[in-house]
Parts: sequence; structure tokens; C-alpha cells
Amino acid sequence: METTTNIETTLQPSTQVEDQKQFSSRSVDRRPIKQWGFEEAGVNRGDQTALESHLRWIQAGHVVDEYYDANEEMKIKKSIEDQISLKETDKLKKEKDEEHVNSVVITNKLAQIEKNRGEIDSKKLQLTAGKIKSTFNPARFWIYTFLAIVISIYLIFFYASALNASFFRSMQQLVNNGSADDITLMLNSIFDSKGIFQLSPHLLFVYLGAFLFFGFGILPHIFHDGSKFQTVKIIAAIVLCFVIDSMIAYKIDSGIHELKLLMNIADPTWAWYKSVNFYLVLAFGFGSYLLWGFIYEAAIKEFEKKNVFKSVEVEIEAIERIIERIEGEIIECKKQVSELQKVIETLKIEIENLKKSLEKALCKPEQLLKNIENFYAGWLQYLNAFPELDYRHTASENVYRQFHNAISAQLN
Repeated sequence: METTTNIETTLQPSTQVEDQKQFSSRSVDRRPIKQWGFEEAGVNRGDQTALESHLRWIQAGHVVDEYYDANEEMKIKKSIEDQISLKETDKLKKEKDEEHVNSVVITNKLAQIEKNRGEIDSKKLQLTAGKIKSTFNPARFWIYTFLAIVISIYLIFFYASALNASFFRSMQQLVNNGSADDITLMLNSIFDSKGIFQLSPHLLFVYLGAFLFFGFGILPHIFHDGSKFQTVKIIAAIVLCFVIDSMIAYKIDSGIHELKLLMNIADPTWAWYKSVNFYLVLAFGFGSYLLWGFIYEAAIKEFEKKNVFKSVEVEIEAIERIIERIEGEIIECKKQVSELQKVIETLKIEIENLKKSLEKALCKPEQLLKNIENFYAGWLQYLNAFPELDYRHTASENVYRQFHNAISAQLN
């Protein structure tokens, strides 16, 4: 009876939760629980009251199986707590991001939209009141116009010379019939300035063909129609002109190389991409074409300033495009907020699940259930060995079931 007396005098009235809290900080009795159950059943002759006392002692965490690793359990608890801490930090960061996007980013963008709309209304009121004056500068307009005309004349002769040199100049005929001065001129010149001033039937195609490049040059300015793909169209038109100019530059440079071959003075290492003549044709052709386009556009815009209504309309359209861009950015911000909210909700669920796992780990229902089952198995082994104690089977089974069901409920 000494073991029973020691247990009864050590056991203090306390709740299950308090006992479980104390379990982590007090020393516990570690023993083979099934063997201990058999021994205690023998000491108490299978008495159900003693069984209840011992099961409560085990449930409170005062006794654990000698094979139970408490350190491993503490590692699991620490791991769960660390996961909860990380997810709490992540959730807090996501909530701050959501708050920042809602209260700062979107608010600022809405303020920008209101400011731009107010600017539109202000311009309309000023226009109605006649307070907006024209910023047209006649001197600037005529300078742009004069430069555009001069460059236009230059480009006509340039492309006429380039087309003539590319399609109507025969190097073999020049070697057979040309004078030494003509050959020397062709060897040192990438253009045929003499050929475009001599009357011949092919000059009609040469000069008319030169105007094709003005058609290509005007395309980027035609595509200023406010459409969604205007930038793509402009780039495509410029690339097309670049490719055509490159082909003409190659044709001219290869023609000069052909003449040198016929004169037996050609460079054996010649390559078009290494030839300075190729890049000179591009510079004086494609470069001048780009310059002409910029000056032409500047002259048109300067002239449009004479019409105050048109000028204000252009400014309003530019502001409206800014508003459309900001509205698109707001839509993207709202999508970002929606994604953040989904992440936050997911984190809340994960944190809740981890807290439930931590509660189970703190209560140790699995280990407690295993310890109680092992203890009762030893207790029952003793009862089965003595038939005269059969009358205590039912009472002991009822006590065991009460503890077993209570702990099992924590697992669910």
C-alpha cells in the first residue's frame, strides 16, 4: 500500500489545465506505464477508485512513458510557434501593403485625376472667356518652313541620284566607253550628280521615284491619329524607310566595288558592312529624311498654334490620355489589393490551423491517450489473471472509458 499512499498524498486538487501547464516545468516520473499499471492493480486489488486516481495522475502529466521523448515534443511546439510568428509577421506586412495601396497610392492617383479634370475645366472656361491667347510665332514658323523646303529639294536630288546610280548606271559600259575623268569621278563618288542632269528617258522614273520616299517619310505623321497602335505603326514606317535606304546604300557601294573589279584595283577584303560608302549613303539619306520629318512636324505644330481652339483641344486630349493612363493604373492597384486580401485571408486560415495544432501539442492528447491505454492494459492484465476479481471489470472499464472519451474529444 506504500505506492498508493505516496500517490494520494502527492496529488493536490487542481484543474486539468493547471496540471498541464505545470507539466512543462516540473520533474515527472518516467517508467514503463503498462508494467506500472499491472503493479498498481496488484497493490489495490483492481479497485476502480485507485484506477481513477492513477488515471487522473497520468492525465495531469505527472507520469510519462519511459520511451516518451519530451525534448522532441518541445521541438515540435517551438516549430509551430515559429511558424505562427512568421505568418503573423507576413500577414502584418501584407495588411500594411494593402493599407498603403488603398490609402496612399490609389488616393494619390484619384487626386491626380481630379487635378487633371480641373485643369481641363479651367482651360474650357478660359477658352470660353477668351483669356487664352495664341502662342503662334511667325518667325519660327517660316524658319521651319524654309528649312523643310530646302531639305525637300535636297532629298529629291539625293534620291534621284541614288536611284540613277543603283538602277541605270552600267559599270561595264562606263569602262568601255567612258572617259578617264568619268571613271575617276565614279571611283571617288558615291553619287552620280552628272547623270541626273542629262536628258534621258529614265530620268522620269528617277525623279518620280524620289517622291516615293516622301510618301514613306510622311507616314509617321499620318499615324498621329491617337489610335492604340500608333507607336507601332510609326516605328514600322521608320524601319521600312531604313531598310530601303540600306538596300540602296548597298547597291551603290557594290556598284563602286564592281567598277574597281573591272579596273583590277578592287580591295580583296571588301565587305559592305565595313565600307564607309555604305554608311555615308545612310547618313545623307536616312539621316536627312529623319531631319526633314522632325522639321516638317515642327512647322505643322507651330502653324496649328494660330488656331487657339485647336491648340486647346490638343492640350485637352493630351490631359485626357494622362487620365486614362492613371485610371488604368488604379485598376491594376485594385487588382493588387484584391490579391493581397486573398493572401491575408489564406494566412489567417493557416495561422488558425497552426494555433489549433499548438493547442493539441500543448495538451498532448495523443501521448496522454497512449499512456492511459498502456496503464489500463497493465491494470486489465492483472484483473484477468484473477477470476475472483471479475466483479471489478465493469467498474474499471467505466472509469477507463470516461478518461478515454474525454481525451479523445480533444483530438477532434
